[in-house]
Amino acid sequence: MKSQIKNYLNITKKQWNGMLVLVILILLVLAAPYVYQHFYKDSTINFTGFDAAVAQLSKAQKADSVTSYKNSNNEDHITKAYVSNKLKPGVTIELNSADSAQLTRVHGIGGSFAIRIIRYRNRIGGFYNKEQLKEVYELDSAKYAEIKDQLTVDPSRVIKININTISFASLRQSPYLSYKQASAIIEYRTQHGNYNSMDDVGNVAIITPDVLHKIEPYIKFK
Repeated sequence: MKSQIKNYLNITKKQWNGMLVLVILILLVLAAPYVYQHFYKDSTINFTGFDAAVAQLSKAQKADSVTSYKNSNNEDHITKAYVSNKLKPGVTIELNSADSAQLTRVHGIGGSFAIRIIRYRNRIGGFYNKEQLKEVYELDSAKYAEIKDQLTVDPSRVIKININTISFASLRQSPYLSYKQASAIIEYRTQHGNYNSMDDVGNVAIITPDVLHKIEPYIKFK
């Protein structure tokens, strides 16, 4: 009987080592919370930096509001100045002498149209009637109707070309003449001598009556 009890209680070295490891693990698990509290103490949250950030954001928002207000006032001021610069009823602008700044005073003409009008005016040598404005790029009948009563034209300001001395390159700049028509005018002059009148110009085979009418205000013979 004693022998049986002794055999039952007897453990091997391997079993003993296993029990020892198990006991150590249990102790480590039990001690873990205390060790954690010792090395990782709770810290009090510091709101100083947060409060500073909130104050900075508030300041920035106020600054943006002030800037927006100033910009709005500036835009209103510019708009009012622009509108007040427009022509008063009954006042007109002479089309052949006006610069771009003067043209923008016309209701319906902005900077873009003013530049186009001047470029076209320079190309043709000036306007001899207001309806020529409809030949300007994107200036349609509706736009013309809007601006025509604010403009006058002085035909005496039209720059005329001497058809008996002008070169082909210069004549070709006219928007009223095609390449072939300009070439034919120069060739006819070479073959028949100087032109004396518009009737002579009309003798050029490919110059139509419509083209002759358009170029007549820009031609001189001496």
